[in-house]
Amino acid sequence: MAKRIIFDIVLFISVFVFPWWVSISLAFVGIFVFKDFYEFIITDVIIYSLFAIPGERLISSPIFFSLAIIILYVIIQFIRSNIILYKK
Repeated sequence: MAKRIIFDIVLFISVFVFPWWVSISLAFVGIFVFKDFYEFIITDVIIYSLFAIPGERLISSPIFFSLAIIILYVIIQFIRSNIILYKK
């Protein structure tokens, strides 16, 4: 539990200190290290709100991005559950 809290703090600080690709890389690491890593979704929404360029297109909509991140999270969890290394 303490490892996850420390990782969350490092991830949160990285969102504001490091470039976006470092924070997203840490978030992907968190998905495969911790079970039910919902911080991935929160991190990506914060990164989107900080670095997104506003526009009129559907793809630049915050709702579209949030939905895409949630779908990506579900797909990663499905793939992770089918990998032999993670089966218990």
